[in-house]
Amino acid sequence: MRFILIITIIFLCSSCVVWDNTLEVGKTIWGSSTRALEKARDKAMTKTYDKSYWDCVRSAITVVNNKHWVIFKKDEIKGYLVIMGVKGNVNTTEIGIFFDELSDAQTRIEISSLSTSAKRKVAKALFHGLDIAFGYIPPDPPEAAELPKTGQKTTTPVL
Repeated sequence: MRFILIITIIFLCSSCVVWDNTLEVGKTIWGSSTRALEKARDKAMTKTYDKSYWDCVRSAITVVNNKHWVIFKKDEIKGYLVIMGVKGNVNTTEIGIFFDELSDAQTRIEISSLSTSAKRKVAKALFHGLDIAFGYIPPDPPEAAELPKTGQKTTTPVL
């Protein structure tokens, strides 16, 4: 009886390892694996903020939504977002945004992608948006289309 119990436990443990590998293979085929983005983290563009982990995650999600990028995959507990839909790149180019909690009040954000141009565009826009959100720089002025041209009279509608 004891032998059967030991064999059963060994079988269950080995099944878990096989199942985990099977899940990763399935994710790769399906297209939702983050393995390639995680491997590209050694070439990631990084910036460290003196803000809590959750402040950085929430603010990054806000910036991503304001830029109209698509959040393809999100795991706030494991600390990553995978986004797509960055203008100027193929719509299915994946860009990983990884969050590393260095301390209670300090978080490092890493941007990785197999596409260097997508990584640069996202890093520039995301870090700029976070700098504004955290008050490190002033907000951008309104777009030129929103301002009246020099010398042009502005009229207010009469109700």
